[in-house]
Amino acid sequence: MSEKTGNGKGFVYTIDATLGLFLMVLMLATVVFLSIQAEDDPIARVQVVRQGKDALAVMDETGVLATFDSQEISGALNSTLPRSIGAHLQVSTYYYDNGQFNLIAIQDFGEMVPGNTTTYGARRDFLSSRNRQVTNYSVVRMTLWQK
Repeated sequence: MSEKTGNGKGFVYTIDATLGLFLMVLMLATVVFLSIQAEDDPIARVQVVRQGKDALAVMDETGVLATFDSQEISGALNSTLPRSIGAHLQVSTYYYDNGQFNLIAIQDFGEMVPGNTTTYGARRDFLSSRNRQVTNYSVVRMTLWQK
């Protein structure tokens, strides 16, 4: 008779351990699901894009973009963007000649984009002129990501 009682206890402990394992796996799956949902938060996406557009506007209005100086642009990026956001700029410059724009340079500034991260984009166009004559047209494409 004592053998049946011992087996019954073992069976109860096995069910208890199985139930505990099931609850742990369920909790882990819930945490993973919610963390993925948090990464796709549309408010966070909009905030990052707006911060990028604001940084481009500040750099354009202060004349930093028109200098094409990598140290000055990097300093402006560090001072205008939060530390939690990484940024890479690609500036395409077109020279105005005989009524048309011709691509003359593509320059890269800022950090390199990490391979496995969600990126966001912002863009700003600006003209450079001399003596009220347009000399070139530039397009700045900013790639942003959360660090």
